[in-house]
Amino acid sequence: MENNGRNFGTILISVVFLLWFAASIIGMIYFSKHGQGALTVAILGHYFVVFGVIGIISSIRSKSFQPFLLLFPLIGGGCIAGALIWQYGSEELLVKAEAMLPYLFICLFMVIGAFMIFGAYLSSRRKQKVCNYYITATCVDVKTQYDDGTRTYCPVYEIYFRNETQTICNNVYTNIDHVGVGDRRELYLNPDNPEEFYEPIAERKTKIFIYVLGSSFVFISALALIIMRVVVK
Repeated sequence: MENNGRNFGTILISVVFLLWFAASIIGMIYFSKHGQGALTVAILGHYFVVFGVIGIISSIRSKSFQPFLLLFPLIGGGCIAGALIWQYGSEELLVKAEAMLPYLFICLFMVIGAFMIFGAYLSSRRKQKVCNYYITATCVDVKTQYDDGTRTYCPVYEIYFRNETQTICNNVYTNIDHVGVGDRRELYLNPDNPEEFYEPIAERKTKIFIYVLGSSFVFISALALIIMRVVVK
């Protein structure tokens, strides 16, 4: 009975989700054909809000919350607010909103950079807390995939853990640090889930890359705000 209840709940949620998705698509097509582009943007924005909230709830439940997920509802909320101002706002309000757009975009990039830095820091802290079992591993295979024409790599390691030989792979593809077959690396893994681990060298390089990129976003955005303020004056 309990399983039947769960199955019914899953089916009901799936049906509601499909109906919502279909209604949203129909709404976007309708508003687009009737020249109401603002409401089309509002519907698009609410996708960001809904999927962002779902992603946040899912990550919190799995105890792997990533701060960058907050950007999705933030962007979605901005799209909805802007679209409603565009559709229903007065002429004076539209003029003010148009003047504020450059500042909003610059601030958005600044927030994205800050979230990148904050997210990388929290992710690293979590890995160090959860993955605390030191082990030496040997790379026995390297999986590759292409993303927008760029080749990325994911090493497969062989370890001797709890009296047996195992192969582990975290399915994280990157080209920041390339590991070759036969290379031995120091790993820190989660003793409760050996598939979750990090390799200090790759982790350090990735963290530095994200810190530099996020800091660049923040610095350039702040510089742009200062320049715009000077120009406006």
